[in-house]
Amino acid sequence: MFVDKIYLLLLLLLPLLAGFLYLAFRKRMFDLALFISRGNFLSLTDVNLNTYKIKNILILIALFFLIIALARPQFGDKKKIVIKESSEIVIALDISKSMLAQDLKPNRLEKAKDIVLKIVEENIGEKIGVIVFSGTAMWQCPMTYDSKALKMFLKDVEVGSLPMGGTQISDAIILASRAVEKEISDGKVLVLISDGEDHDSKIKEALNEAKKTDLKIVTIGIGTLAGSPIPIKDENSTVKDYVRDIHGQVVISKINSTLLKNVADETDGKYFDASGKDISIDLSKAVKELEKNKREVSQKDNKIDRFQIFLFMSLVLLFVKLLIPVKRLNG
Repeated sequence: MFVDKIYLLLLLLLPLLAGFLYLAFRKRMFDLALFISRGNFLSLTDVNLNTYKIKNILILIALFFLIIALARPQFGDKKKIVIKESSEIVIALDISKSMLAQDLKPNRLEKAKDIVLKIVEENIGEKIGVIVFSGTAMWQCPMTYDSKALKMFLKDVEVGSLPMGGTQISDAIILASRAVEKEISDGKVLVLISDGEDHDSKIKEALNEAKKTDLKIVTIGIGTLAGSPIPIKDENSTVKDYVRDIHGQVVISKINSTLLKNVADETDGKYFDASGKDISIDLSKAVKELEKNKREVSQKDNKIDRFQIFLFMSLVLLFVKLLIPVKRLNG
C-alpha cells in the first residue's frame, strides 16, 4: 500500500521522458554523422557512444524508484505495545437543602458546581460520571468520555431534584463503588463534594464497600464553620424565609469537616476545604496522582514505511551513472 498515492501519477511522465532522451540521442547521432562517419569517429576518438544509452536507462530507473519512494510504500506488520493510562472518576455532588446556604457566594451549590466544572476541564479524555445525592443518590450523568455531555448535565443540577430530603453520603459512596467494582484498575477515584451534614449511620458500611473496590475518595468541604441560614425562596427567587427547626428557630447550617476528613482518610484519599483559598490546582494534582492506571495494555498493528529502500536504490543508480566512463577502456 502507498500512503501518498498521488505521487504515482508522476510515473506517467516516465514514458515521455524516455521518448525525449531517445530523440535527443538520435539527434546527437544525426548531427555527428553530418561531420564524420561512424567508422572514422570510432577510430579517431575513444568515446563510447553506447555509454549514453546506459546512462539514460539508469536515469529512468532511478527516477522510477524515486517516485515510488515519494509515494511512501508500506508493507509488513509491526506489533507495537501501547501502555494506555486510564482512569475512572466519579463525582458525587450534594444537592440537599443545606447546599443553598450562602456562606460561600453565590451559594454552596453554585460553588460546588464550579469545582466540578474545573475537574471535568482538567481531565478531558478521562472517563467521568456525576452522581447527585441528598436523602438518596442517583446518576446525573453516567460514566462517559464526553466532556460536553457532562457540562450539559451539570447545568441542570439543582436542589430539590431528588424526591427525598436530608443528606446520605453513604448512598453516593455505595453507588459509586458499584459502578467501578467491575473495572480492573488502580485509577478509581470518587470526588465527593458536600457540607458533610450527614443524616444516616451507614458510613462505615459504605466505606467498607469502597475499600473492596479500591475506590479512593477525595472529599471537598463546602461551607464554613460559622455557617449560614438556609434561605427559602419564592418563584421569583426572592428570599421569603429561612429553614427553621421544630421549635421555630432558624437553622444555621455548618460544615462538618470531621466527617469528610474521616471519609478521605479511610480510603487513602485527601480532604480539601473549599471555604478559603482556591483549591483547583492542588485538587487537580491530587486527582491525577490517584487516578492514573497503567494496567490497560493494547497492541496496534502498524504498516512499516519502506520508502527508504527505494530511495536508496535511486541514489545508488544515480551514483553508478556518474561512475560509468564515457571513454572506452583501453585493451
